[in-house]
Amino acid sequence: MRVKKEWGIFAVLVLALRTLYAAVGALILRSGGPAPLGGPTYPLMLPYLHTDWFSRWFINPWYQWDTASYLEISIFGYKAHSSAIAFMPFYPMLMRFLAPLVAQDHLAAALLISSGCTLATLILLYELLLYTYDAKLALRTVLAFLVFPTTFFMLAGYTESLFLTLVLGFWILARKQRWGWAAFLASLATLTRLQGIVLTPVLIWLVLSSRVPDLDKNPLKQIKQVLGNVAWTKSPRIYWTLLLSAGPVLVAAGYQLWLKVSGFGSIDTTLSQYWKIETVAPWTGFYLFIQRLFTLKFIYMDWIDLCLFILIVLISVFSLRDLPLDFSNYIWLTLAILFMRGTPPHLLASFSRYFLALFPIFILPAKMESKSIRIFALSASMCLQVLLAWVFLLGSWVA
Repeated sequence: MRVKKEWGIFAVLVLALRTLYAAVGALILRSGGPAPLGGPTYPLMLPYLHTDWFSRWFINPWYQWDTASYLEISIFGYKAHSSAIAFMPFYPMLMRFLAPLVAQDHLAAALLISSGCTLATLILLYELLLYTYDAKLALRTVLAFLVFPTTFFMLAGYTESLFLTLVLGFWILARKQRWGWAAFLASLATLTRLQGIVLTPVLIWLVLSSRVPDLDKNPLKQIKQVLGNVAWTKSPRIYWTLLLSAGPVLVAAGYQLWLKVSGFGSIDTTLSQYWKIETVAPWTGFYLFIQRLFTLKFIYMDWIDLCLFILIVLISVFSLRDLPLDFSNYIWLTLAILFMRGTPPHLLASFSRYFLALFPIFILPAKMESKSIRIFALSASMCLQVLLAWVFLLGSWVA
């Protein structure tokens, strides 16, 4: 894969965002912020933040919310009766590995990983879309992703950028029919975010559909073609490949088993104990969402989450005929996983951040023909992103 001029553009854009939000964090610090967070983990990790002028002004403002848990895992590992058990291990493992390169500053290591993975995400997204669309639409899609209201989380000490890097790498390898490596990246994605298990059915579909010549564009006809092909195939190789597809599910099950055997408990128990979040079936989660919709007293993020959710669902529905079926399967399976968080403390807690993983949804906005409408939508979205980033760096809950 040769270096392209678009990659340089993406690097400049990531650097520009990193600089913009560094300035926002410094302004907040100068004005007396951010507000200290509550909970047991936040004060526990404060002594491990570096206090030199660069760290104080440009690194430490990103010590917010979930980042504290990733720092705890990176420095101490998992401990029994800790809320950090709800967080998957691959991101903090990388933080611990890179920390010696930045004077044992685990927060700086987290931001370094996120910055690099943000650039990798933009490049991989562009390259993946070139398999199906032209370069103009691919570039527009990347820009639509970059200005989404919660894209600043890609640069924070969160798993969004690493997860997307692994997911997009998985897809490109699957397009090249490198099934073993694709399954490996899908498994790492699951060790980054548990929702990576949806890549198992996606990979199964990609394997089976790859064996059908001249696949129809109609999704229903595609399914009929694939099922017809499976009925007569006798190649033993395909069954080994399908076995590899189970990697993400096996990794998730193995990790949960390791937690229990090690005496750490389970993710479900931890979510229930610390956040009152019960794991339920997706349809039950959606029913509970409808209940909260009419009974919950909304805060500002509930309105933003709701508006973004409605927009995402509409895009997903209208894209059913236009998107490749593997993209649509991924979107709807991910939404189903998200609704398994049955009793979040807010209407759609963190959904606006989780929507970043639904990269195919940014294709439809990129297809808008009207240049003026497209520029207005991108500008409005970017303004909201800056506002939410400011609120986040102030220490307030965003997603």
